[in-house]
Amino acid sequence: MNRRSIDALLDPRSIAVLGASDRPGSIGDIILGSLRKCGFAGDVWPINPRYKEIHGFSCYEHISQIPGAPDVVAICTRGDTAPAHLKDILAVGGRSAVIYDGGFSESGDEGAARQREITLFCRDNDIALCGPNCMGTINVHSGATTYKLPLLDTARLRGNVGLISQSGSITIGLLGDTRRFGFSTVVSTGNEAGLKAADYVDALIDDERTGVIALFIETARDPARFRAALERAANADKPVVVLKVGRSARAEQAVKSHTGGLAGESRIFSEMLRKVAAIEVADIDEMTEVLAALQVRKRPAGRRIAAVTGSGGQAELVLDIAEAHAVDLPPLSAASRAEAESVIGHLTGDGNPMDAWGNGDVARNLPHAFSVLDRDPNYDVIVLCNENIDNAPIGRSEAVMKLFCVSAQASSKPHFALNMRPGLMHSGNLELLREAGAGMLGGARQGLGAIDRVAVFEQARRRAKAEMSSIESISLPGTGTGRTINEYDSKQILARYGLQVGDEMLVQTPEQAVAFANSIGWPVVLKVASDDMPHKTEVGAVKLGLKSEADLTTAFTELAGTVAKIKPKSLRGYLVQPMVSSGVEVFIGLRRDPEWGMTILFGVGGVLIELIRESAMRLLPVSADDIDRMLRETRAWQLLSGVRGQPPADIEALAACMAAVARFGLAAGDSLAELDLNPIKVLPRGQGCRVLDALIVTS
Repeated sequence: MNRRSIDALLDPRSIAVLGASDRPGSIGDIILGSLRKCGFAGDVWPINPRYKEIHGFSCYEHISQIPGAPDVVAICTRGDTAPAHLKDILAVGGRSAVIYDGGFSESGDEGAARQREITLFCRDNDIALCGPNCMGTINVHSGATTYKLPLLDTARLRGNVGLISQSGSITIGLLGDTRRFGFSTVVSTGNEAGLKAADYVDALIDDERTGVIALFIETARDPARFRAALERAANADKPVVVLKVGRSARAEQAVKSHTGGLAGESRIFSEMLRKVAAIEVADIDEMTEVLAALQVRKRPAGRRIAAVTGSGGQAELVLDIAEAHAVDLPPLSAASRAEAESVIGHLTGDGNPMDAWGNGDVARNLPHAFSVLDRDPNYDVIVLCNENIDNAPIGRSEAVMKLFCVSAQASSKPHFALNMRPGLMHSGNLELLREAGAGMLGGARQGLGAIDRVAVFEQARRRAKAEMSSIESISLPGTGTGRTINEYDSKQILARYGLQVGDEMLVQTPEQAVAFANSIGWPVVLKVASDDMPHKTEVGAVKLGLKSEADLTTAFTELAGTVAKIKPKSLRGYLVQPMVSSGVEVFIGLRRDPEWGMTILFGVGGVLIELIRESAMRLLPVSADDIDRMLRETRAWQLLSGVRGQPPADIEALAACMAAVARFGLAAGDSLAELDLNPIKVLPRGQGCRVLDALIVTS
């Protein structure tokens, strides 16, 4: 899509309104009234043969009569008229359009066919289309609006948040409260038959009035471009706050019926957001608090929060909430504690949160508390827990907030005032904080979580990408979707990328099997190696715990009989391995997600994999830090660390194994559908790990 067409939609100099009307509550009446009220300085051309003038704007009988090519045309008529109107828009040189009505891909086969028609037409003719089934757009700074609700006060709406939403109601709700942040551009995207969320993100990255992007989505269309846009936003230091719905089974079905899109697998989507340094939130409370936290002048250098309270009970409540939600409130150091107590008096607990009421001399205690925490290198953020609200029935002094703002102005660390409950706001305090470059947050859980999310964003944005540039691409052998590669050949392929395979041998006769078993020691395992027998245990193609030559010879004969009965198309031979009984069983896997690419998975393996059903996951590429975090995220970590007298496992060898698998996954690229290494036996520290089974599935 031509960027000029997108700019014409989001920052138009001329607006035509097809189906204009003076009927109160109609879309045409609302848009024209808002344009008049907002003082839009561009051209406005209402189109309706029944009127001469609407809201003081001269009205035209047909779009062909307007005096210029419109940047954007608001199509306020029924959805089934849209295809004809788009042709008229093209004829007069229009660059973009908004379709409000529904009845497209969300409403069955006929609607889907209509949507395909307008999608192809707009694509082929370079018309930037917003919708259908949407609310429209607002450029708050210029007053240009095609939004189908009345704009009452653009001065109060104005700010630095670019809002992109696939839900009209969510857009309405967010626009209703601008006490702590306002908006630069607002887009209700609807079905995205034309422009997609990625197009709008790209445009807002380049908009100098947009400092933060808020994104509410039900489905991510064109995943590759969506991910690329988020990566570009992070590189441009423009945080993108994402609320994705459709996580539950019922919500996923609702997404399909609402927008005609697919919700996708939420776990992989979350991992993609983490990978590109976007900020994921779970609900509107979290989104609004993160957007508010991003308004401060200084961002956190790390996640370590110091909190100041006015009572011991409040300090304990904050500590409980922080611990429950993995927010880092490090204890006060001995040196800082001694310095604080020299003025405040005895501090309860470990000093963070710090109850600064102390001896009751607030005017002396609070500045001293802020100063101690500001100079302590163990903290990145300073939070004051202080509830206040406009028109409260009890008196509260603003003196405390003034002292906090003095600290905020002098400090290099971001400062936040935290109301313990969401929704509380004191306009006087808010103005003081705004002037000091500090922020006001609501709700202990939501506010502390918002600070932490912003800190994680800063760390992720600065994080170096994994060094995988030296990896050469390969093409896996074989043809056909879903072809499996037997264990032996799978391991040989993986060995090229650093996987330690261990002692094993592919044999063709019982005599070869016995000779190798004698060389490595008993007991051993014997398996059939065939691309056509991926699940060997289920078909009886594995023999375990063979302790003698007689056992092995008998097992070989039995497996040969199994092969004769199944008649696989390919038979590589028989695999002899040492029997490994000790060690922690884990699995490592690769899965290609059709939307977001290759993922690596890790968790407890062996027979427990089906019972526990728990795994850590990352999108490739992965860094050493990613691997370390994956190892710690599942219950496998407890087993690897040593439980009930068992020695710690060789975690370093396991991490090296995961790194080798990741290198292979990147090299294999689109030719790989999945890989399973299960089980892997992780031996005691210094003894390595053994991959007992491997399976590659090509794509």
